[in-house]
Amino acid sequence: MQTQPNDSMKTTIRSTVAAATLSLALVSSALAGGGTEPGYVDIGTFAPGGKGQFVEVNISTGLIKFAARLAKAQDPEVAEILGNLKSVRVNVVGMDDSNRGDTVAKIEAARRKLEGEGWTKVVTVREPGGDNVDVHVRQKNDDVIEGLVVTVLDRKGEAVFVNIVGNISADKIGAVAERFQIEPLRKLKLPAAAPTGKA
Repeated sequence: MQTQPNDSMKTTIRSTVAAATLSLALVSSALAGGGTEPGYVDIGTFAPGGKGQFVEVNISTGLIKFAARLAKAQDPEVAEILGNLKSVRVNVVGMDDSNRGDTVAKIEAARRKLEGEGWTKVVTVREPGGDNVDVHVRQKNDDVIEGLVVTVLDRKGEAVFVNIVGNISADKIGAVAERFQIEPLRKLKLPAAAPTGKA
């Protein structure tokens, strides 16, 4: 026997749906994390292909701070690095005929945008029939970067987009790469700043 919802039940259902919608909006806002930060890059969303992996990770400031507190006792250096980050986004997209054109267009558009906005390209890899990699940084000063973007179109038919936002010391980039398993950054050395002539 089925019962029809009365007015009180309908009101409760509507209130629950409204609360859930608000919660989702707040979560989405939190995941955007560094949206207002200088090092943040909005590339939009990627569409999954019919096969291959599809990974999307958005780590907000709150989660990073929580991880930093957990790491403080065992690894103070890692805790310090995490404590200076604002957000981390990682996308890995397996490409096929259904999403290749759009995915490549997004990666190439992001690269043009970064160069147009004054980011510095510190790594370029072009292998015939192989990997296509760019690493861009936005420098806050001679010793600190406030944004880092890795874009990859690899020989396996995968696209990778990484955006790390926060204050990252140039000599800590390798540790960030190890922590988040970002292969193109592991051996990255930023060029030394030119002397300013100031005392």
